[in-house]
Amino acid sequence: MSGNEPQIEFDTKNLRATLLRVKEEQGPRMLRNLRRNLRSVGDGIIAGQRQELSGPLPGVAVRTGKKIVRVKPRNGRKAYLRTINVYDAREARRSRSTNLRASIKQNLKTRVVAGKTRSGIRIEAAKTPSKTSGKKYDMAKVWNKKTFRHPAFGNRRGDWVTQYGQPYWWKPIAKGSKQAAAQAEKAINDALNGKG
Repeated sequence: MSGNEPQIEFDTKNLRATLLRVKEEQGPRMLRNLRRNLRSVGDGIIAGQRQELSGPLPGVAVRTGKKIVRVKPRNGRKAYLRTINVYDAREARRSRSTNLRASIKQNLKTRVVAGKTRSGIRIEAAKTPSKTSGKKYDMAKVWNKKTFRHPAFGNRRGDWVTQYGQPYWWKPIAKGSKQAAAQAEKAINDALNGKG
């Protein structure tokens, strides 16, 4: 996983060399079939992520108070106390839809990368374009958070609201990553043996 981008990689050793070997030994048609089979490796995980996104919409997060938690840093530093907000879920008024979840579902895909510096199979979510400005935002990453803040829609005073997100990314990956890795291994072995 590179950075904080919502993606998963299956590290197949020397994928670039394997693809070149398939092309030399079996020909370009077998290479095309292998790449197509490798792109279908993440279909089960993506289906699970789309199912999570199709669930009920989360409510509005309203801050009800604060609590103090003890935080132990991963790097071995001394533990410390931190104040965090406590939120209560309230039903949101749904007067309009921006089709954010639909665009996130549409932008989930599996890529086969075989460059000189990187190679592997990735499941990633592309950035979603804004309907008003046309700019692309990483709403796939924002929507995956438990809560996030944004300016209140239609509010000219500049108020910000906290909203629940919908963590959809990691559960399907944990559930289907072993099966996907096995499918990738099988597709590579079949292509090397001329069965792909």
